[in-house]
Amino acid sequence: MKRYLTMVSSLSIRRVMYAAVLFAAIGAEGYAQTTAAGKQLLDKMIQALGGNVFLEVREIQTKGRFYQFKRDQVSTADLYADFLKFPDRDRTEFGREKAKTIQINAGIEGWIIRPPVKKGDPEIQEMPPSQTEAFLSEMKTSFDYMVRFVANTPQASVLAAGTEVVDFKRSDILEIRDAQKNLMRIFIDRETGLPLKIQKRLSGESILHEDLYANWHKFGGVMTPLMVVRFKDGVKTMEIRTESVEYNPGFADTLFWPPARTK
Repeated sequence: MKRYLTMVSSLSIRRVMYAAVLFAAIGAEGYAQTTAAGKQLLDKMIQALGGNVFLEVREIQTKGRFYQFKRDQVSTADLYADFLKFPDRDRTEFGREKAKTIQINAGIEGWIIRPPVKKGDPEIQEMPPSQTEAFLSEMKTSFDYMVRFVANTPQASVLAAGTEVVDFKRSDILEIRDAQKNLMRIFIDRETGLPLKIQKRLSGESILHEDLYANWHKFGGVMTPLMVVRFKDGVKTMEIRTESVEYNPGFADTLFWPPARTK
């Protein structure tokens, strides 16, 4: 959803600076291997999320509302419906039925579909390679992808990296680094085993991305946060309030094709 919003578009300054310095230091030390403590913490979180049921998810359908922020004020608010299929397909619909804007990504292809100005066919705009590459990078460094498809591979680094208090809750910090040295830090509630927040820094970038998770509920055996608050370098950019979730519903392939291909 963030990809679309950037096209159309708390941590204190001291804590953001500390995190940035820490990320830089970790990057300078090189690519570490998985430790027993890191693996144990990862397994604890996966069990809290639903165990094998969580790991076997290949499709996720969510609906709700999003709010985009600018200078701590809501600048955009709308309905959304998202249809995600691993490893590289996603369809996000914004707005109400008669005025939906749709973004479809299928691997290295992508399209923006806008409703017709009057009567007629919708406008279909093909995404340039820079946008489809950004989508693939974001999807393959997302929490859902990293935990399911990266963390348990031989190329990954999984470490236990201390503790921190998040929203008055003691959390254990799990660090996952993929083969490209993208780094994710997951702050796991010591009591529930569920993530309280994640921090992410992509290899070669200095930007600190952060998501706060709250209002956890179980859907189809999988624990799911219905509230996600997103930050970029410590500045709040978005709230995502999910209202319904379905796992592995069985998407048709045509869901990830532009309208012209369905004729």
